[in-house]
Amino acid sequence: MKSPHRGLWFGPACAVVVGLLAVGCQTPGIGSVPPALVSLYDDASPVGTIEIEVDRDGSIREMEADIEVADLPEKIIAAAKEYAPGIRITGAEREVSRHGDAWEVKFRHDGRAHELVIGDNGKIREIEKELNRSEAPSAVLEGADKAVSGGSFLSVELITIDGEGDQYHVKKSRQGATYKIVLDEEGNVLRKVREAKAEIEIPLAD
Repeated sequence: MKSPHRGLWFGPACAVVVGLLAVGCQTPGIGSVPPALVSLYDDASPVGTIEIEVDRDGSIREMEADIEVADLPEKIIAAAKEYAPGIRITGAEREVSRHGDAWEVKFRHDGRAHELVIGDNGKIREIEKELNRSEAPSAVLEGADKAVSGGSFLSVELITIDGEGDQYHVKKSRQGATYKIVLDEEGNVLRKVREAKAEIEIPLAD
């Protein structure tokens, strides 16, 4: 039976009787995902979200999953509270990326949303800060509008990456879809993505 998906061939699900022996046919898989995705699935909050960012060649840039704040290691909580004393952590994620495993800590500080990406060693790797539109460089906003024309502005964040400098993440809505445009300080587009809702089903661990 020919699969409708890009010419892939799937064998038929069947049971062939050869003499007195029944031979079963089984549909093969079409590939595999990293074991880290299965681990994220197991560790994620049952009502949370799993996000996967993939390059055009199919390689995975980053995977992250919502977790319970109570599951954050003490070292990670201590690093966040050293950065912003007195904060109340409102959300958390486990992150797997090309830069290694990390934890994401969400909170509000000075009246705006913040997120810290903290490595397993307790070092802050990335700081994400919500900005008002008026605080973003005009070159960044113009670059985002050229990258994804039309639609409406949703949000902009300043992303400070350890050892790499600053980036901006601009989100726009167009025809019901959400787009994220990543730009440098001069408004050059580093990448742009359309965020898609997806469903992941993995058998539960015994």
